[in-house]
Amino acid sequence: MNAVRNNAQVDAAIDAVKGRQLPGTVKALAFAGIVWGIGAFGYGLTWDKKWTWGAFLVALVYTFAIAQGGVAFGVIMQGTQARWGRPLKRVAESFGFFLPVAWLLLVAFLIFGLPIYPWNPAYWGTPTPIAPHMVGAPASKEIWLNPLFFQVRTALAVGFLILLDFLFIRNSLGGDLVLAKQRLGDAAPSWWNFFIAGRTDGKAAGEAGLASNYTLVPFIGFTYAIVMSLIAFDLVMSLDPWWVSNMFGGWMFMSSLLIGFSTLAVFVTVGRDWLGLAGWVKPKTTHDLGRFMLAGTMFWAYTLYAQILPIYYTNVPEETSFLLTRLMLPQWGWLARTVAVLCFIAPFTILLSRGIKKMRYPFAGVALLSLTGFFLERSLLVLPSVYFGDTFPTVQFLVINVGIFAGFIGLFVLVVGGRLAQVPAVPVADPLLFDHPWDEHVHAFGSHHGH
Repeated sequence: MNAVRNNAQVDAAIDAVKGRQLPGTVKALAFAGIVWGIGAFGYGLTWDKKWTWGAFLVALVYTFAIAQGGVAFGVIMQGTQARWGRPLKRVAESFGFFLPVAWLLLVAFLIFGLPIYPWNPAYWGTPTPIAPHMVGAPASKEIWLNPLFFQVRTALAVGFLILLDFLFIRNSLGGDLVLAKQRLGDAAPSWWNFFIAGRTDGKAAGEAGLASNYTLVPFIGFTYAIVMSLIAFDLVMSLDPWWVSNMFGGWMFMSSLLIGFSTLAVFVTVGRDWLGLAGWVKPKTTHDLGRFMLAGTMFWAYTLYAQILPIYYTNVPEETSFLLTRLMLPQWGWLARTVAVLCFIAPFTILLSRGIKKMRYPFAGVALLSLTGFFLERSLLVLPSVYFGDTFPTVQFLVINVGIFAGFIGLFVLVVGGRLAQVPAVPVADPLLFDHPWDEHVHAFGSHHGH
């Protein structure tokens, strides 16, 4: 009976692909966001180039975190052999389709946006000297922050991580598409052939993909930690070249996971009916995902405190200036307090509730609250290093920063949504997709015993 039910669910997930497209309203909003983003970027360049490229950097590292966080969720499910998150795995991994676009945007930033860094000889302003303070000290900053070396290592490191991600996605998706191709025939999209690679046995392809991905899991995990830390240290921290925090890389790459998980929560709740996930994503599924988000929220706050505390009690000017600017100056202090509420106090308090994590739209609302907080958090990290005015430019922030961010999000939705619409919304060839039979026996036994 279970086998018949499972096969029917798999067939329904495959059949749902036929004719499925990104909803018209979503597509229109995404295009509107892109148009707004392009216009905002053009206007921003006429107002303040450093501010505008800073806004571009915020949107870039944010959307890259979403895409990479989604793939990382699939890697975690694979490496731990977890069943609870299997219905979410295909949606999460689909975020990876945005990664090549993110890489191209990164290259554009490395070519045209590098003058926002004060160590760059081409800096739009008075460059900050990065020569050693003491005679005879090694010129490490001058070597590491050489513009060409900076550009090449960042592009290559991120490109290598994306290559590993796509190998993982291809292995994960291949078996699904082989199985779906057998059922859909000529109705299957032509781009599937790249993933199918001439194979005809869906079960064998799925098993081979799983075996290959078990090998990839530790390499992707290690590379993710290194590359995301590099992004944190180079793209963000070096905006203030004399400020250092050893935990900054780990703090940012772990919060990137939380950003990816929160975006996944929005996709699988708001898009549940469109993707046909009602029979797959159950209250216990979102409850487990919410516990992941709660853990990430606590870890973000813990590692933030662990950075601030030693900077506070050592009171070294090179370290304290970064914090004082963001926490004490009136033009930025209000933003820091808002970030504290949206990134920790509110989601931590709300996600303590078991019920909220099981309710569709309230759970999506908490995820959106957290995502808004992290957009402001990334803005707080970047903008005070590129803008030195005495007042916060509220109008320009709403027009330029929110506009550029909307453009990136619109592009993400079009790319990811367009691909996700054309594949089964769950990993239909994954043997861990369904609950283990023992789980059902235990529940049945308990129920019978209760009577």
